[in-house]
Amino acid sequence: MRLSRREVFLRDGFACQYCGEHTQKLTLDHIVPRHRGGSHSWENLVAACGTCNHRKGGRLPEEAGMRLRKTPDEPACDPYTMYSPYLADPRNEAWRDYLTLNR
Repeated sequence: MRLSRREVFLRDGFACQYCGEHTQKLTLDHIVPRHRGGSHSWENLVAACGTCNHRKGGRLPEEAGMRLRKTPDEPACDPYTMYSPYLADPRNEAWRDYLTLNR
């Protein structure tokens, strides 16, 4: 699956992975900061609200006294995972007739 800001936010349910706040004003946070050798990968990126991202700064979560709500990983690349978030949106209801997801 393509690594993009939108896909990270989608994987994380559009919620900060530190405090759980649901907001449209999310930022990307590198768990291990890039300047400390952190990679730009699914396992090192999470959605974070501006407050938590600022609080964490260039530190590791443990150094900032913060905990992740869940361990980040690359999303599965199957039709159910790819289409269910879109089909859950009432605006896309017409597509449900054409896409059958057996789960």
